[in-house]
Amino acid sequence: MITSLNIKNIATYDAVNGVPINDLKRVNFFFGFNGSGKSTIGKYLHNLSLDTNSQNSDFNQCTHVGYDETQHQILTFNEDFIEENFVTNSDLKGVFSLNQSNAIIDQQIKDEEDNVENFKKQIDKYKAKIGAIDSDKSTKQTNLVNHCWNQRKTFDSFTKVRLAYPGSSSNHLTEVKRLLQNPLRTISTITNLTERYQSLYEKELKEIQISVNAKVYWELRKLEEKINTLLQEVIVGNEDVNISGLIQTLNSRNWVEQGLDYIESSGSTCPFCQQETIDAELREQFSKFFDETYKEKIAELEALKTSYREKANVFISNISQIQNEFNPQNKVSNLVISLSALFDDNVDIISYKIEHSNEKKTITSLHAKKAALSEIIKLIKDNNELFSDLDANKETLLNDIWNYIANNCRDEIDGFADREAKYDSIKELAGHLKAYYYGKITAAKQNIETLRNQTADTKEAVDYINNILKNAGFAGFEIAEKDKVNNISRYYLKRPQTQDDSEPIFKTLSEGEKNFISFLYFYRLCLGTDDLQSNGNKKKIIVIDDPVSSLDSQALFIITTLIRELIQRKGSSNKPDKRSFLNQNISQVFILTHNFYFYKEVSFENRICTHHYHFNLKKTANSTSINGQHERIIKDDYSLLWSSLKETKENLHNGSTNNIFISNTMRRIIESYVNFIGLGTDSWSALLNENKDLPNYYIKCAFISTINDESHKVSALDGIYYQKIINEQPQVLFDVFLSIFKTIGKEHYEMMMDEQIAA
Repeated sequence: MITSLNIKNIATYDAVNGVPINDLKRVNFFFGFNGSGKSTIGKYLHNLSLDTNSQNSDFNQCTHVGYDETQHQILTFNEDFIEENFVTNSDLKGVFSLNQSNAIIDQQIKDEEDNVENFKKQIDKYKAKIGAIDSDKSTKQTNLVNHCWNQRKTFDSFTKVRLAYPGSSSNHLTEVKRLLQNPLRTISTITNLTERYQSLYEKELKEIQISVNAKVYWELRKLEEKINTLLQEVIVGNEDVNISGLIQTLNSRNWVEQGLDYIESSGSTCPFCQQETIDAELREQFSKFFDETYKEKIAELEALKTSYREKANVFISNISQIQNEFNPQNKVSNLVISLSALFDDNVDIISYKIEHSNEKKTITSLHAKKAALSEIIKLIKDNNELFSDLDANKETLLNDIWNYIANNCRDEIDGFADREAKYDSIKELAGHLKAYYYGKITAAKQNIETLRNQTADTKEAVDYINNILKNAGFAGFEIAEKDKVNNISRYYLKRPQTQDDSEPIFKTLSEGEKNFISFLYFYRLCLGTDDLQSNGNKKKIIVIDDPVSSLDSQALFIITTLIRELIQRKGSSNKPDKRSFLNQNISQVFILTHNFYFYKEVSFENRICTHHYHFNLKKTANSTSINGQHERIIKDDYSLLWSSLKETKENLHNGSTNNIFISNTMRRIIESYVNFIGLGTDSWSALLNENKDLPNYYIKCAFISTINDESHKVSALDGIYYQKIINEQPQVLFDVFLSIFKTIGKEHYEMMMDEQIAA
């Protein structure tokens, strides 16, 4: 049970401290004029019953104590309840679902059906995605097959080589993929493959019997070492001779050495100046300068040059012989030319050294041609190997061609494999999503069936409402079932005794009539007839906000009676029973109204739960204030009349001195009551079964006459009535008064007099 509320920062309620509502009881009456803040309380209580996502944030600063959503179910009757339960179908005007929960289920089913359509669209989207992937994959795979197949064109000139799968590009691709599964050996160049093809297929292959003469090669290398040793040595004459300084100063050693030959032939005449200057002493000086050591080294150089030339000629002859038999791409002939040039240059250097013995020189080593010589040796070896095992070499060439093709396809195949993995991943995800949405469709359809099975059968409520309408005098229409959609009954208002539903009258009802029907259904919910609600163990907190707006007095009286049944106490024998509800499913009731007569009628303490409290709402300067008290807030003249009459009866004496007071009080009560409930002239039905010969008949007529004539008017029979009344015992007047109310308002009498009338 809710024990306190604090309504804060909404509508006319204080934004800083709020307005506290304490001392809440099982029954709580809130009376206040329109605009004083009653509906705000009702809406806040209704807001508590909503799930978190649906709650109105305007109430965020409002608080409560005592409400437990696991223990309590809040039912609220207000304008929103009327709108939610009389859900008008846009296609079938005047057709409604007489159940808020059914209306919610109906919408949930429609939402699920919309979900199914959306799920189907999602499935179609992923189907299209898979189709697009398959199409793109097919295009990319075709491009890959074509690319790999086109690699064969590189070897179109290899007309004598037959590549496998000449007419099947797919099998060709399969073979390429197979080769790439294992690491490829060294990939040959297209030049190498072409040369080998030419050697194996286009040329007359023969064995080469000659090769590079390694012996001569190494002999030349040894000569090079000896020659370079002398070439690096400065060879000069005897420096102790007198003329050595002059020869060195003039740097004329070579010139002098050459001139000696002329001295030998010219005698004493100088071969340079033609003077008789050559004598025996000068000759001796020249001879000593060019001593034996000098001459030996020069002679050694001469011998080495001769030997080097001879060996070089042998080596050139060897390479030339190879050239005559084997000269691929003119590599051997080019080597002959380069070797000849090298040898000639080296011989020239040796000769220059002999002439200029004091200068250091170096010849180019044959080692510089080692790579070229090694290539020739390898080419000869390869040629001979080809010749010795022609079929195996052709097979090796074929394998190398395949390896070349496979290597050129590697990037495209790897790229397609990566793309294919992505394709498969996307397709797998799309497949999972398709399956997911198929599952969602299945779940949605199952949920639809479950929802259809959860709809509440409102026939009992409809029968109950029709019965009250009939008994309350609403004879112009009744509720009838039209059809079922999603297992939910749809209703319309029709004229009794007719089957025509082409002109539904729902839209012609007054607001009061709609409110009345809505409240009758709400009352059934309060009694626990909403089969849809899974709240069997929850106690109901009932909130009723101004249920009598736009109602006539007859409907108001019926609603008042029904509400008093909801708040009826368990018993009268002991205090706990008086403080408890007769209906154990109800935990608490909030009644909010601005209607004075409704408040007075519903809050009368006879037979209602005594654990109640009254709150008065006032709005001053656009600010709501609330005061509470145990007693009813307002007592009118009508209530005072009943109180006086009740007090008189409790202190009744046999004398008749109070009969005039008693009769006038009774007449005013009857007049007020029949005008309030709108009985009019029908009140004379109280006398239909009365025996006119009974003495009380005319006293009863005196009371009822006030219904048709105001009490201050005079009629022809007033004198008779007056004499009858003043001469009767007071108890007779009370008996007549009771007899009248048995007909026009038994429950009202019991409430106002706080006594039970025997049946």
